[in-house]
Amino acid sequence: MRTFTVTLFSFQLCTEPFTGNRTKSRQLCCLFQTTHFALRIDMNGDRRLSAVLSADVVNYSGQIKADESRTLSELRVLRRELFDPLVSDHRGNVAKRMGDGWIVEFNSVSDAVRCALDLQSQVSTQSSLKLRVGVHLGDVVFDEDDIFGDGINLSARLQEASSEGAVLISDVVHRSLDERLAEQFHRAGERQFKNAPSAIEVFQWSPPGSAPPRVTPASHAKSLLIGVLPFNNLSSDPDQEFFADGITEEIITTLSKLPSLLVVARNSTFVYKGRSVDVKQVGLEQGVDLVLEGSVRQSGNRVRITAQLIDAKSGMHIWADRYDRLIEDVFEVQDEIALRIATELQVELLAGEMARFRGSGTKNLSAWTAQLQAVEASRKITKEAHTDARRFAQQAIALDPGYSAPHCTLGFICTVEARHGFVADRRATLAEARDCAQRALEIDSYNPEAHAIAGFADAIDGKLVSAIEKFNEALALNPNHADVAARLSLTLGFNGQAREAIRVAQQAITLNPHYPGWYAGVLGLALRLDGQYEEAKKAFTEYGQRVEGFGHLDLVIVHVETENLDAARDEARNVMKFRPQFSISDWAKTQLFSDRERLEKDCASLRLAGLPE
Repeated sequence: MRTFTVTLFSFQLCTEPFTGNRTKSRQLCCLFQTTHFALRIDMNGDRRLSAVLSADVVNYSGQIKADESRTLSELRVLRRELFDPLVSDHRGNVAKRMGDGWIVEFNSVSDAVRCALDLQSQVSTQSSLKLRVGVHLGDVVFDEDDIFGDGINLSARLQEASSEGAVLISDVVHRSLDERLAEQFHRAGERQFKNAPSAIEVFQWSPPGSAPPRVTPASHAKSLLIGVLPFNNLSSDPDQEFFADGITEEIITTLSKLPSLLVVARNSTFVYKGRSVDVKQVGLEQGVDLVLEGSVRQSGNRVRITAQLIDAKSGMHIWADRYDRLIEDVFEVQDEIALRIATELQVELLAGEMARFRGSGTKNLSAWTAQLQAVEASRKITKEAHTDARRFAQQAIALDPGYSAPHCTLGFICTVEARHGFVADRRATLAEARDCAQRALEIDSYNPEAHAIAGFADAIDGKLVSAIEKFNEALALNPNHADVAARLSLTLGFNGQAREAIRVAQQAITLNPHYPGWYAGVLGLALRLDGQYEEAKKAFTEYGQRVEGFGHLDLVIVHVETENLDAARDEARNVMKFRPQFSISDWAKTQLFSDRERLEKDCASLRLAGLPE
């Protein structure tokens, strides 16, 4: 593996014209905006998403100064009799030792956190030394003799901010835990750590008998919220509308990977398609700070794309540009637009974030078109639509096997087919979904969709804790992915974590204000499980209004649980109207509750309302 280090001393880059490739120059502008820093660039590294535990001895230097022999002896005992055995017991790998500290990598977030708690509990009673511990989930890059990356940096920052004897974890770690483990942590507010693009919420476990952490406000302003309007098709051929929409969606996806931006989801901005709207109106309706709009004109083998970034409050243009390219270069333009926005907004991208940002696309226009058709068809939850979606995805894979997106789309199709009973062999279809996710990750290890699909397959298979971890891995790579947040909420609900499910569902709705109807169903389930029946009724009613035939079954259970049997039987008749073949036994097979008593209680409610066994 080859690595090199660049150190910059108080001079500006990108102030003189760059005579080389424009795309590369923009990347360098983003990477090298800040002076006085060292950048390590990974040329061939082993990179993966890992849970990282960072531990450090409190006041080590002071203790060495006071009694070097005793301190070194106690450190050896701590390492030999406590630290190393506990790491081994929890399936960890000590990636780095630093005299008075350690960096440990885990494949499982739960293993990392349990190891941290066991370590602090045992050290407090068996050693005079005290530790601080931090745990984060993030990118890790392995050099021949070193380890670095976002996971390492933030776990070390968390460890430094932790109290003596405590464990401090990031919000993405906390969301990955089961309820019993998560409830051992207290909210400790938001922290702005050095070199982190935005503040993160942290949670702390404190030793028994100590006071819970004081919640501190974030010291960082809120992230900018950007909306991408559908690009106008200026071509003479109306069939090119699909092409313009595809470019818009790709730019939304690429921007979503920028850590300092919140990007409004496609559903919310595509409501303006075909309409002439004032940017200030969009700002008010969507609550965005910035709006990106543009146009696409294709003529023969050439395409012209224009883009303008506008301040939603003032209506002033921040930046505008025009790209005249060959049609096969359209994919590079999408990245260039996103990178230009990053530069204009002074978003600093580290090397790992740049790799995640660019991802693994295709230069095959036919494969890209087939992928867009697959995604569009998969939005309809019917067996017929998913048959078409599967055909398009397989076509895209055949045209470009090294294009990760259609592997993810095919995996998603498999999970929906298994979830809704569109296939006879559910287990084989879930295995196919996992294979698709694995293939996508082999092509592009930064693909959040692949982690999400693996998570959805695990959720459908009843492996809820594993599913929650994978959904959080996906959100770590793309925190703006509203659909993944919604699926995480659903899984949390099934796993008995109702309060967290409500919070995550509301987060998904914030990211996607014009959310699809099934979000209302997800929120309704979490509210019902938390006993918030009136709010749950509103959510399920909305679900039924927006997605025909859905929501009625959920309302049956709510009405039974609130002792309104007449209303429950009315809704039961609606269930049979839309689903004449419905049976409680078939429905129960699709429910993923970890608490089987909860499922049996729901089945009893359906029986009481008169639905068939």
